[in-house]
Order: sequence, then structure tokens, then C-alpha cells
Amino acid sequence: MESMTHAAATARQGGGKRFVRPDELPAFSLTPRSLRLLAHVARHKLIASDDLAALDGGSVQNAKRELRTLWAHGYLMRPEAQLWSVAITGPQPMVYGLTNKGARLLHSHGHRIDLDIDWSENCRRSGVAFIDHAVARSRLMSGVEVAVRGLDDVDLLHAHEVIALAPPATRKARQPLKWEAKVSDNGKMVPASVIADDLFALRFANETESYFLVEIDRGQMPVRRHTNAEEEVGGKRRLRTHYKHKLATYWHGWKQGRPLQQFGVEQLRVLTVTTSVERIRTMLDALREVTGGKGSELFLFIEEEALRKANPLEALWITGKGRECRLTE
Repeated sequence: MESMTHAAATARQGGGKRFVRPDELPAFSLTPRSLRLLAHVARHKLIASDDLAALDGGSVQNAKRELRTLWAHGYLMRPEAQLWSVAITGPQPMVYGLTNKGARLLHSHGHRIDLDIDWSENCRRSGVAFIDHAVARSRLMSGVEVAVRGLDDVDLLHAHEVIALAPPATRKARQPLKWEAKVSDNGKMVPASVIADDLFALRFANETESYFLVEIDRGQMPVRRHTNAEEEVGGKRRLRTHYKHKLATYWHGWKQGRPLQQFGVEQLRVLTVTTSVERIRTMLDALREVTGGKGSELFLFIEEEALRKANPLEALWITGKGRECRLTE
């Protein structure tokens, strides 16, 4: 523990200057690229510079230079909690979040953005685990967006576009990605829910569509609950969450017609991006327990290393029945 604390402190001392804005500001003129980069950050909340450069689509160095300038002038933030992971992971691409100043700039140029949100404070309060999870989500979603750009016969619908076409109850919901179901528990059907990390759809030239809910798993949640361990959430005690419970909630909800009720679509699939092939195997075992040994094509799994080697549309995902497929199939 002492050595880890010392390593983290050393990383903070060595890298802290990257989180202090310069006294002498670089020259800045607002450009369409500036606004696009700010809009990408606003949509993803927290996102790494490499992924922003990919979304920008131009020179990586120019995009990163523009990000540094936007940060120096106070339109972007660099959450300082990034420093605490350096001792474990080593240097990583810089993560950016939007400031209130950046939000006001976007709003003044016609972007629909909620100015009632304290963007700066939300970014400032982000911890290491939250940043890690958020960046993994934005990496997947930015990868999907960039991949679709290279295809003439596929369009991407983001979560807000899918929700805008959903039934009224979902459009008005405070948490439109909250998936509810009745789940079997000790012989009884009890209410359960899970909130997906994201949602998107692929629209094909033949007028068909594929819908996907997204789950980002960072390996911190047990796949099964082996004991009745409890946790405190919102001042209430509850049994600690485990991934098998998520799988069961999605599967029972699918059987109970939740896709049509919630999103107005007949079918969708649940994507899980996780940390290792071994963890996928454990999830597949848990899914077979949920489904009486059958597995289910409702689910697709992939480990993050596979997404580093191929974009999300070209990568091979593992279905809940153990076969390989692509998102465009």
C-alpha cells in the first residue's frame, strides 16, 4: 500500500503540470473543427484524445494540438483523477471533459446542450473508476461512428435518435435506458432492472435496422453472487450486484416483450465489452444457467483487446450461444 501511494504521488508530481493551464495562453481562433471537437466531448461526457482525433478524421497531431488549445483557454477540462491510474497503467491518452464555458460556447453556436448541468463540477468530481468506465464506453461508441463513416450502405442512429422514435413513456422517462423485467428468484418472479450504458442502431440500405444496448464491464463486478454480501446504495441495503443478474434481467425482459414496449422495435441485442476472454467464458457459463443450458443469441460479447485490433463492425463478437458473428450480420 505504501509503495502504491508513493508511486501515485510521484506520478502526480511528474504529471501535474499537464493539469495546470499555462500563464501564457496559446493563440486561439474559433473554427468549425473547434466546435466539432467540443460537440464530441459534450456527447461522450469523458473521452480520450485518441478517440477524439479519430472522430475528427484529420491529422491526429493537429486534433490534439487543438484540444490542448481548447483546454488552455478553459473550454475543456482534464480530470485530475487520471493521475492516480498512471502508477498502475503507465501513461495513457489524455481524457477530456467539457467545462461550463465550453457548454456556453456550443449553445451560442446553435448546439442543443443543457446549460442547467454543471459540466465543470461533474468533470472535476470524476473518480478513477468512473473515468475508466466512461472512456471504455466512448471508445466503443466512437469506434462504431468512425466505422460507419466508411460504409455507403449503413447509417448510425445514436441513443437520442432511437429514443426520439420510441413510445411516449420512454421519450418522457428520466432514465430511458432503464430496462425492467420480472426475474425468477427462488421460485418467484420478482421485479428487476438494469440501466444500459448506451444504445445505438445500424440502419441498412435494404431498410432493415439492428438495435443494440451497450454494457461496459470493467471486471470489477462478480459474474456470479456466491454469498449474500450486501452493499449500500442511496442509503439502502441491497444484495451486491453481479453480472449474472444483469444477464437474467435482459433475458427475461426480452422474453416479456420489453424491446417493443420500451423502444418500439421487435428485436435488439445486448453488447458486452469486457476485459478478457476468460471473463467472457465465465459470462457464457452464467448465461447458460439463466437460460436452462440453451444460451441466447440476444447477447454478444467481446474483450477490449479484440477492439484494439479491429473496429467494432469488423471485429468478431461471441454470441450467447458461443458462435462468432459481426454486428452487421
